[in-house]
Amino acid sequence: MNTFFGVQIQKPQPLVDAIRGVVAAKRRPVAARDRVYASEISACDRRITFGLLGCEPDAPRADSPSAPIGDAIHAHLEALLVEAFPGRVETEVRVVSGAISGRIDALLVEDDNTLTVIDIKTVSAREWATRSKLEEYVDQIGVYAALTDAQTGVVLLVNRDTGEMEELRFEIDRARAEALLYKALRLQSLAFDGRIAEAVAWGTEECRWCPFRKRCESLDKTGVLEYTAD
Repeated sequence: MNTFFGVQIQKPQPLVDAIRGVVAAKRRPVAARDRVYASEISACDRRITFGLLGCEPDAPRADSPSAPIGDAIHAHLEALLVEAFPGRVETEVRVVSGAISGRIDALLVEDDNTLTVIDIKTVSAREWATRSKLEEYVDQIGVYAALTDAQTGVVLLVNRDTGEMEELRFEIDRARAEALLYKALRLQSLAFDGRIAEAVAWGTEECRWCPFRKRCESLDKTGVLEYTAD
C-alpha cells in the first residue's frame, strides 16, 4: 500500500472502481449511424466514414477523468445563461438535418432578435494557452448556425484547471458552413455505399491520435476504398 504525505493510498480502490464501473455501463456500444456529428465535422474524412460505418476502434476507449468535470461545468454554465437572459436562452438544443446531428449548448436571442449559437468548451491549461482547436470549434458552431439561421457564434472557453473563462465571438462564415454541410452529405453517401473516404489527415497530429490509425495504416491514403470489417 502506497502513502502520500503520510496518508495510505489503498490498492485496489473500491470507490474508484465502482465509479468506473458505472461509467463503463453507460457507454454506448460501437454501432453504425446515419449522420455525421457536428462536433467531428472538421475531422479527417476517412475517420468520419469509419465512424459512420460503426468500425471498431483500435483499442477500447479509456475512462476520461475530465469528462464528468466538463459535464458539470456545462450544466452549471447553461443554467447561469438561462438565469442571466430570462426568456431568451434555450439550452440543449437538438439539431438534426439530412446528414448532420448535434446538440447546441445554448441558443441566445439577441436584442435585435438575431440568434447566437453558444458552445461551451472546457479545456486544459495547455489548450487554453495554445487555442489549437479553435478552428474546429468555429466550424462546429458554423454548422449549427447554418441549420438554425443564427448570425453569430460564441465559443465560451473555460480553463478547467484555473477556472478562467473567455468569450470568443465571431460572425458566421456562410460559405464555409455550406462547404462543411456538403462534406457531411458526401461522407454520408460514401458510408451508405459501404465505402471509406480519403485519409486527408494522414501524417498530422490528428492522425497520431485517431482511434482508427492502425486500421488505416496499411491502406491507400489518397483514394476512396471499399470498407471491410477485417
